[in-house]
Amino acid sequence: MKILIIGAGKIGATLIENFIKEQHDVVIIDTEPQQVSAMVNRFDVNGVVGNGIERDTLLEAGVADADFLIACTSRDEINILCCVLAKKLGVKRTIARVRDPQYFNEMENMREDLGLDLAFNPELQTAIEIERVLKFPSAITVETFAGGKATMVEFAIEQGNSIIGKSVMQLCKDYGNDVLFGMIDRNGNSIIPKGDCVIEENDVVYIIGGEDSISAFAKKIKIFKPRVKSAFIIGGGKIAYYLSKNLLNSGVSVKIMEQDKSRCEVLSEELSGATVLFGDGTDHGILEEEGLKNSDACITLTGIDEENVIISLFAKMKKVGKIVTKIDRPLISSMVKDFGLDTIMSPQTVTASHIVKFVREHQTQTGEEINNLYLLGDKVEVIEFTANECFPQLNVPLKRMKIKKNVLIGGIVRNGDFVLPSGDTTINLKDRIILVTQEKLIDELKDILL
Repeated sequence: MKILIIGAGKIGATLIENFIKEQHDVVIIDTEPQQVSAMVNRFDVNGVVGNGIERDTLLEAGVADADFLIACTSRDEINILCCVLAKKLGVKRTIARVRDPQYFNEMENMREDLGLDLAFNPELQTAIEIERVLKFPSAITVETFAGGKATMVEFAIEQGNSIIGKSVMQLCKDYGNDVLFGMIDRNGNSIIPKGDCVIEENDVVYIIGGEDSISAFAKKIKIFKPRVKSAFIIGGGKIAYYLSKNLLNSGVSVKIMEQDKSRCEVLSEELSGATVLFGDGTDHGILEEEGLKNSDACITLTGIDEENVIISLFAKMKKVGKIVTKIDRPLISSMVKDFGLDTIMSPQTVTASHIVKFVREHQTQTGEEINNLYLLGDKVEVIEFTANECFPQLNVPLKRMKIKKNVLIGGIVRNGDFVLPSGDTTINLKDRIILVTQEKLIDELKDILL
């Protein structure tokens, strides 16, 4: 597929990286020659220097025969205009980054009139991801499937945990067969485990099941933490706004510290239930004075990665129960893995999953719907499909299917209930199937079969 990306910033670079892995033809468009040159040299893609709201620029990039145009510049208005013009010039589908809360709230009403196929908001999506983790603070990350009927959580298995040295099969016997080990990250290597796979110290495991079953499992292995009731947020940007609004609606007490006084005034007006503090989050004296150590969670959301890491480490020293650190740059993320921070959140990664899922969904030929797609690093994906008449093995037991080696059926949601699959389980019409796979380019459910 041919994909045009307008905006060579962090989001644009992350999208290019994901799309070239899927063997798409990518063209990057930006007004800055150096930015375009950097992307062309780094990823070996085509580049056009110019403004995405200019007809000649889009025509030079080949908009007329493009499958997708994704506008992700720093300005919402430009992104929307790019999509409107591109649709008139022949592109099949358009996607715009819209960050402003007022604009985004109106997008659902205006999307069809503007010719937008998708409006995405990285800050809102990141806030939703963070909120999930705060509801299940013993996890590093949390992803939901099938409208919340199935959940996947990421746990770190630390020294002394009772499951170390036990096989997956043995754990099912000892703790009940209500959850499934979907993936293990061991020293940077991704493993889709079989029954004889043994859990080792410092493994990061991904568990799939119903929310209650996962909570029960976490209690049995003594890593369960109750939901966060108070949150201390450092940085008052858009993610903080969306997150605070959601947390307040859930009954969570919220404090926000922001060093821009005018921004504090805006947040105070728009978030009446939050306590908004004017101050520098790197000043440990202010953090102690304002009761950081008494908060259930610390979420660092400033625009500077290094500040977020330092504040998070301070919160860890003060034994704050849950710490979430926003990091934009991949190099910084890889450097801090050994710092022992709870949860690292990247808006770029969140956005990539959201848009790659949308593109995959619209390149299928059978009409099977990709309901969700979650990227576990660059090697493993978790994909949710809805099974339809085109799947050739409907009502056939899994043990009789010839399924590709690096594919695991992690769960099935049927009539609103989560089903943990066994060899006798079948895939029925309209089931929602959760796959864990190291196979690339699984666009349709039938792609899992040999």
